[in-house]
Amino acid sequence: MAAQHSSTLLLKWAVVACAVLFAGLGVFLAPLHPSVVALQFTYSPQAFAAVLQTWGPEGVERFRQHLMVDGLLLLSYGVAGYLAAGRTRLFASLSHHVPLAFWALLLPLAAVFDAGENLLHWWLTGAEVLQGNVTLPSITYLAAGVCASIKWLGLVSFAIGAFSAKAFFKA
Repeated sequence: MAAQHSSTLLLKWAVVACAVLFAGLGVFLAPLHPSVVALQFTYSPQAFAAVLQTWGPEGVERFRQHLMVDGLLLLSYGVAGYLAAGRTRLFASLSHHVPLAFWALLLPLAAVFDAGENLLHWWLTGAEVLQGNVTLPSITYLAAGVCASIKWLGLVSFAIGAFSAKAFFKA
């Protein structure tokens, strides 16, 4: 019983951390138009540059500043997803259709792709690249967009699975 309580406590802390970090980043990034999500779904140097140009140097710096905190966010949602799927009965009603291991690894894997996206975005928004001192291959921008897309696919899939498990399937 104590082991279940401690894992539930860790889950609760991870969820609270995730919510606080997400809300804080939302407020911090609110001045950026188009939103950060628009940058995440760019796949070419031209599309990426168009978003950065709209933001201007201050917006690019704001974006870069958020990346460290976003690292804490991805860690918190990865842990929360793993614990929610692996140590609660959240997905028990779906386990006949999809193994629990899938659900337990879905958000941690999304977090890995989020980290890859963050590293690529850090590199792509660096002064050397923006000033034209370093030219990166187009595949770098494509890789950042693909990492973001896989991250979002994982996040949305987890949310749909959790909602479906509660709304349509009864354990």
